[in-house]
Amino acid sequence: MRPAAIIGALAAAVLAGVGCSNDLDRVAAVDVRQEAPDRVTTGAEYVYSDSGRVRNRLKAGRVSDYRTTPPPRTELEDGVELVFFDRAGRPGSVLYARRAHILPGEKRMEVLDHVVFTNVRGERLETEKLVWEQDSARVHTDRPVKITRANDILYGQGLDASEDFSRYTIRRVTGSLVLDRDTLSPL
Repeated sequence: MRPAAIIGALAAAVLAGVGCSNDLDRVAAVDVRQEAPDRVTTGAEYVYSDSGRVRNRLKAGRVSDYRTTPPPRTELEDGVELVFFDRAGRPGSVLYARRAHILPGEKRMEVLDHVVFTNVRGERLETEKLVWEQDSARVHTDRPVKITRANDILYGQGLDASEDFSRYTIRRVTGSLVLDRDTLSPL
């Protein structure tokens, strides 16, 4: 046998001995971080319906589900958009934020960082944190708020509103308010 063939045969034997193997103990020993999400989705879009009617649509750049790490939660990152639909199925109010997290056990969603919520009348709410209480269909914040309307801008500290931002109450109002003459009651 030629020396090159012997060297080739020895190399093949060595490589075969070091080839792929599935040592189950080594596979089981792979360290997955305890706080790692159970599932990650990128470019996600979810549509929520009730009794056959679309209620809202949620989009997020990245969705991380944590089901086995307490508390169970879903974290939304890289931009969040939540569109509320009216009874006729038309898109209405739209909520944007940089990130959010959903706590299903508490039926609550918190949106954070550059939160912008626009209603069907074109009124625009800006704040840094907004909490959506799903069981009461309400949103609220204790943070500073800015509401831009057709004729004025309202500032305040804290807000309570319907989940579609069609009705709202600013807790402590600052800024100027423009009223039409016919909205004033006679003395």
